[in-house]
Amino acid sequence: MLEYGLFFLLLLLAAACGWLVARQMAAGRGRHRTGALSSSYFRGLNYLLNEQPDKAIEVFLELAEINRDTVETHLALGNLFRRRGEMDKAIRFHKHIITRPNLTEEQRSQALLELGEDYMQAGLLDRAERLFSELLDHSVESDKPARQLLDIYQQERDWENAIVQAQHLRKFDGKEGDHLISQLYCEVAREALDRGANEAVVPALRQARRHDPGSARARLLHAELAASEGRWDSAADCFREACELDPDCLVFTLEPLMEAHRRSGRDEIVERWLEQMVAKQPMTTAILALAKIRAESDPRAAVELLLHYQSERPTVRGLEYLVELVYRQGVSLDELGPDMMRNLVQRLLEGQPLYRCQQCGFSGRSWHWQCPGCRQWDKTRAITGVLGE
Repeated sequence: MLEYGLFFLLLLLAAACGWLVARQMAAGRGRHRTGALSSSYFRGLNYLLNEQPDKAIEVFLELAEINRDTVETHLALGNLFRRRGEMDKAIRFHKHIITRPNLTEEQRSQALLELGEDYMQAGLLDRAERLFSELLDHSVESDKPARQLLDIYQQERDWENAIVQAQHLRKFDGKEGDHLISQLYCEVAREALDRGANEAVVPALRQARRHDPGSARARLLHAELAASEGRWDSAADCFREACELDPDCLVFTLEPLMEAHRRSGRDEIVERWLEQMVAKQPMTTAILALAKIRAESDPRAAVELLLHYQSERPTVRGLEYLVELVYRQGVSLDELGPDMMRNLVQRLLEGQPLYRCQQCGFSGRSWHWQCPGCRQWDKTRAITGVLGE
């Protein structure tokens, strides 16, 4: 598709050059000059027809006068080179446009934006930063330079400058922009924690919560700060609050959460809290944590808890711990019910893909000789592993 696009744009460029040659001939600006233009023009056409686009580009660039009528064609051609990954050509095209004296401010700004994107894709972030900063100074109503600078500063982990650009974009992004600013302040806090600069953590987290009052991440970082300072009550409270705001946090914070409660001497709070969490959203992590607590005093209650939730929402992790509890506590399979175990396993396997394309990764429960995803033939194979062959 890109090859067709390049060919089409080269044809447009050739047409522009043909118009230039015709104009020179009509204006009668010297037989020698006109002859040179005609010769170069037909040489460029010959390269194009013989599928030598690079040589054709060289000739047409020499011929084509960049003016208000042809600048869009040149910009499109430069963009196409960038999409093809030919960054040297894209940079050359956009630089060539910028040097022309007869462009409008809008066209020059567009060419500078495109050149900045060339630099970014080529990994020349310092050059791109200078260009976008210059554009931002002269084009405060446009959000594009600020977005590109925001991208650059995030790649460079320059969170302070990233925050400046994100704040500039708040008028365009609204609440989404506030959420981003909160995440950036959390990064500032994260780096301060890592280098032991605890005094810089609290102000950053205060800003994070100001921009996003429901930030679970800010609570987790506050919990980590409190734990590092031995304030276990505060750490435990912040861990619970974060998981209530975003239950998925429990998956990767369960161990430090349990540790904070143990060190604060409030183990009994965890069980009641986990019961409430499971009632709201029966996540496997919360169910297993609650079952392990109950297993310490009443193994039968732990088994019953797991059976109840596994019959409703079976998971591999839940089944694994259930089997462990069953055999550890001496509960026989007959007592448990073989039909129930069989049903659990069958439900675990429901919806699991059986085959996967080795070319593109398309998966499903039906064999395809021609992959529906990438249209390649004979690339489908049976999935192997725990849930496969």
